[in-house]
Amino acid sequence: MIVVPGPASQKLGVEIAKLLNVEIAPVTFKTFPDGEVYIRIDKELKNELVIIVQSTYPPQDYHLMQLYQMIDAARNSEAEKIILFVPYLAYSRQDKKFLSGEPLSSRIVCETIEHLGADEIFVLDIHSEIVLKFFTIPAHNLMALELFGSYFKELNLINPLIVAPDEGALEKAKETAKILNCGSTYICKTRDRHTGEITVTLKELDVAGRDLIILDDIISTGGTMAKAIEMAKRQGANRIYAACSHPLLIQSAKVRILQAGAEDIIGTNSVDSECAKISIASLFVENFHK
Repeated sequence: MIVVPGPASQKLGVEIAKLLNVEIAPVTFKTFPDGEVYIRIDKELKNELVIIVQSTYPPQDYHLMQLYQMIDAARNSEAEKIILFVPYLAYSRQDKKFLSGEPLSSRIVCETIEHLGADEIFVLDIHSEIVLKFFTIPAHNLMALELFGSYFKELNLINPLIVAPDEGALEKAKETAKILNCGSTYICKTRDRHTGEITVTLKELDVAGRDLIILDDIISTGGTMAKAIEMAKRQGANRIYAACSHPLLIQSAKVRILQAGAEDIIGTNSVDSECAKISIASLFVENFHK
């Protein structure tokens, strides 16, 4: 067994290899002057079970091309089996066509990964599980709720409340709340499918004097999270933590969220970020062995 830590997930890949007590295949990578991607796996992979660890956070297309090249390189090297851990699977929010003439981008990504020769894939907290149905190979969606629960247990929160950013995420909030033995609720929001603009409905929540954890799958520009934090602050919340599986944090998202009143931003190392405070290496290893 050999772990190939991709350029986007080098530290995570090394952590996984250490937990599995297996060899690491170093990767040489560069970008040519014209912007094209170059990858080389610097180890013999013939007849080996190969685990490629590569998240595809922004720049998505760049990290996807690196992933594609690593799969192809492993297949050309006659690896016995290729297992992928792609914590953040790019284009997973584009899971359906809304308007005439649109492509189904998530299906393109899934079919390409499978066509190149991957045998199995693990992802983390995918935005839409519909996407996994585009694979015919085994596809597993891991959840880091217990890891979040363990992290927040250490903070001695005051009468905590887990807040989902919308009704669809309420079940995740409830599961996390069970770990912390606290309550959960959600915020009403609507998104304009043409402009993407989000409207947050000010729903009266029992948050006065309580510590809140607003738990989402992805924080991108931080607009929704900032609005939710501002709403909770107006209603008397104490400390508020912005938590997510995938801290993309585009442009000034961190500033926007902290200015809104967040105590901290807590993410996993699905994305190589200063806010990646929870490692998902053990989560993968536990599920890989199942």
